[in-house]
Formats: sequence, C-alpha cells, structure tokens
Amino acid sequence: MSKKCPRCKLALRKVEYEGVETEMCDGCWGFWLDPGELEQVLAKRDLVFSKEETRTLLDYKASSDRGPTAPAPCPQCGKVMERISTREISRPRAPGAGEGDLKKSATRIDRVHLVIDRCPDHGVWLDTGELKKVQAVAERSEAMHKLLLKKLGLLTKV
Repeated sequence: MSKKCPRCKLALRKVEYEGVETEMCDGCWGFWLDPGELEQVLAKRDLVFSKEETRTLLDYKASSDRGPTAPAPCPQCGKVMERISTREISRPRAPGAGEGDLKKSATRIDRVHLVIDRCPDHGVWLDTGELKKVQAVAERSEAMHKLLLKKLGLLTKV
C-alpha cells in the first residue's frame, strides 16, 4: 500500500532527490523521508545554493508563519507527528570555534521559520520548500546542521 500525503492525502510518489530515494507529493510538493534519508541528503550536498538562493531561502520575512500549522499524521502509521521548530534550537556555544561566525549564522538561522513534522519511528515530513531550507541551514553552518539533526533525534552527540 502506498503512503499518502499527510497534508492533501494524495499518494506519495517515489523520487530521487540528491541521489537519495525519497517520496514526494505531486499536490503540495512536500517530501517524506524515511529514517536515514535526511542525513543522506544533507551529507550529499550535490545541490549547492548560490549566495542569492541561500539569502532567499533563509529570509525570515519571506518564510514567516505561512506554512501549515496543523499537526500532520505519519504517512506510515497514522499517528500525529511531533512538530520540531528551529525556533527551539538555541545558538551553538562551541569553545574555540569561530564565535563571530557561529553567532552570525546562528542568528540568521534562528530567524528562519521552519517546522518539521517528525514521527520518531518512521521519518520526517517536510512541507513545500522546507527540504531546501534545511539544506541551506546545513550548508550555512555545520554547528546548526548538527543541532538540527540532534533536535530531530537523528544525532545523539553535538
């Protein structure tokens, strides 16, 4: 049985994204990533954003509170997924790291409105555009990349 989009209930279609087989909704362009797939996508980094694309993806005004706000059911088990917000990720405080760079990138990333729906057993749902935003966050700052993965329960150590 094929998985259904948690937003518009259409069947999800298998697609390759960054060389990783994922599932996408043709109706709302959201992505379902099974366990391990988000980490694979972020590790690939085949898709490199220009400075302008990164600026647009991380633009707070363009991304503020416009996405779905209702909790979504997991496409696999149907349970309501938890919603993980980047607003809940604190700035990294790595001793000896480039403190100015970390603060600059963390401040910009803290302002990106990004809410990821996560089923602890089956994967993550990324609404339209969120997959690229996650990639831009990871590309912008390795520290924030690790904090995001930790917040999603995909990384045990930072």
